[in-house]
Amino acid sequence: MPQSPQHRAKAQVAMASMLHLLWRYVPVLLFVLLWQLAGSLDLINRAFLPPPSAAVAALWEMTRNGEIGFNLAVSLYRAFAGLAIGSLLGVAIGSAMAASRQADRFFGPLVATTYSLPKSSLVPLFILWFGIGDVTNILTVVLACLLPVIVSTYHGVQSVPQVMVWSARAMGTPRHAILWRILLPGALLSIFTGVRIALGFCFVLTISAEMIAAKSGIGKLIFLYGENGAYAHMFGGLLAVVIVAFAADRCLLAGMHHFLRWHDSIHAAGEHA
Repeated sequence: MPQSPQHRAKAQVAMASMLHLLWRYVPVLLFVLLWQLAGSLDLINRAFLPPPSAAVAALWEMTRNGEIGFNLAVSLYRAFAGLAIGSLLGVAIGSAMAASRQADRFFGPLVATTYSLPKSSLVPLFILWFGIGDVTNILTVVLACLLPVIVSTYHGVQSVPQVMVWSARAMGTPRHAILWRILLPGALLSIFTGVRIALGFCFVLTISAEMIAAKSGIGKLIFLYGENGAYAHMFGGLLAVVIVAFAADRCLLAGMHHFLRWHDSIHAAGEHA
């Protein structure tokens, strides 16, 4: 049975989207292929830099024995707990700074002086205060996620056209409801962008903190395998982190497109994601 023009058009669009997606990841595929080829031809020392196939085999072995599942679950708990707390606090502080001069004067210097501070350098101090465990790891992630969300929320609220606020007030919107009904919805694209940046930070800081201040987690697993010279398993753990982090970013981006499908800039932003 011949397909209708509508079905053929949809199939062509789907094929074009798939080819576009594959083309975007050609550099990654080429890098992995060259890495595998260099290992197969003994151009690199396989003992210290195992090829991707060895890392995949090690990851499969750790998945079968449950090692990756347990440690990855622990790390995801710490990462997403820190991301959630940091994002909520960041939106609250950023919107307060944008809506209140007093809040801006109080928090502004703190944000400016701590933004470039390496958050991993605070891990030894947190160990001293809170010991080795979840609190130290989550607090490190909170601080890493907090500042980009504050800055993005602040600039997002500031960029909402003032005419929208005037129109809302003219239509009888109470002053205390302006933030919830006008400013935050108008700043959602910027807020999501800040949360997406924080998502990357939460994985980086979780792994870094676990290497120093944890007895479990994927970061500690990677550290122990590297310390014992089991580099294929170390790269397998890194591969697991890359896969999960990429999937989390794609999920956040899909949610961003869903909730902001009314926004004029969301389609342009998605093309460069």
